[in-house]
Amino acid sequence: MKRMTYVDKEGNQVNLTLERKKPLLRFFLGFNIAMPVILVGFMIFNIIQNKKCINVYNAIDKASLVYLKDLGNTPNVEGDSVLVNISDLYSEQYLKSSSTSDVLCSGTVKVTRYKDDYIYTIDTKNCSSCSVNKKYKGWTQWQDSYPSNKTIVDVMPYYNYYEREINTTEWSDYYEENEISDEVSKYGIKLPLDDEKMIAVPKEAKIITIENDTTYYYRYRDRKWKWYDIEGNYSSFSSERPDGFALKDEDTEKYTDWSEYSQNYPQEKEYREIDQTTGYKYYYVNKKGDKIYYNKGKYSPAEEVNVKKYDMVEEDSVTLYRYRDKVWRWYNGAKRKYSSESSVAVEDFPNKDIETETLDSPSNWEQERYVEEGSENYRVEEKKLMTRYRTRYEILSLLALKEPLKKNDFEKKVKSNILEFASRDSVKLETSYKFRYRKS
Repeated sequence: MKRMTYVDKEGNQVNLTLERKKPLLRFFLGFNIAMPVILVGFMIFNIIQNKKCINVYNAIDKASLVYLKDLGNTPNVEGDSVLVNISDLYSEQYLKSSSTSDVLCSGTVKVTRYKDDYIYTIDTKNCSSCSVNKKYKGWTQWQDSYPSNKTIVDVMPYYNYYEREINTTEWSDYYEENEISDEVSKYGIKLPLDDEKMIAVPKEAKIITIENDTTYYYRYRDRKWKWYDIEGNYSSFSSERPDGFALKDEDTEKYTDWSEYSQNYPQEKEYREIDQTTGYKYYYVNKKGDKIYYNKGKYSPAEEVNVKKYDMVEEDSVTLYRYRDKVWRWYNGAKRKYSSESSVAVEDFPNKDIETETLDSPSNWEQERYVEEGSENYRVEEKKLMTRYRTRYEILSLLALKEPLKKNDFEKKVKSNILEFASRDSVKLETSYKFRYRKS
């Protein structure tokens, strides 16, 4: 077949067949350019529309739960569900049209207890483009795993049960506060750092909860002083002779309190006693993995650290020093006579030397307080909070049924409804699930 040609004004040959095809070629070229733009626009529209519907569904979910809580009708047993009419959420002012894009949706939402949360199965009607029957084609087949990336999910619970024996241990011995963790456990209380005092449960047992009980323990220390006969001309306590006082009263000798530990070696004195020890940085690691240091990370001697709590130590160490000094009263003229230490005045020694005060050894810790009449002037009471624990646990049999059953079949089998059956201490409900979701 010959090509049809002719000559244009400039004398160039023109292919008539090609010229006739140009409009069609222009159409296809324009279509190929426009089509991706249309597809992208359609995808953007769908994304915006889908986000709008998800916001509508979330508003209905939230309002449904608040509504059920206010009614005291939330499903509390695994797998149990309650059906809420969406129209009731509007009429009872739990939902406003602005929450659902100014559309008054109708239909239902099924609220199902699932583990420690809820699954909301939305079935909206008259909800514009967010109506479920318009937006989705139908349900998938039931499956074992939860479809976490799907918008509308339905759940079917299946039930089985164990025979259960519940026991509670005896109370443990008491723990001191520094033997207890700072962090709250999954049982809602702070537990001991070491369980050595806890009463053990059988290996096959499962702990339900751990209870604690607190009380105060008390002990006493008596203050004592030296008592003297005459006032005389006496100075305050001093390690070195103060100006204006000639004589040292050896009978008044005592030590000052120990100084704080320091890395600096103290100045030596003839009346000074110096002590040294090794200091480390002690810490423990909390649940977040953070190091929690004793005394803000300063070097500390082992004897002042609760090593059960701060059970980790940095490798580096330093030498720490502390000191205490001997001190006396100094005097002029007549010398006093002093009694031995006593909490009350001694015959012939009516004057209390307040600065000679000491504390005697503490009594044993007891749960009952004991204060003698008149002892409040010299007796110092100490108390500490003590905590003991006991464990409530269960021992389960094998599963009672060969295979789990749907709710109606299960209730017929056990001759009881789910709520009543789940409340029995003698059994433990075992719930499994199947899921399906709406297809786009």
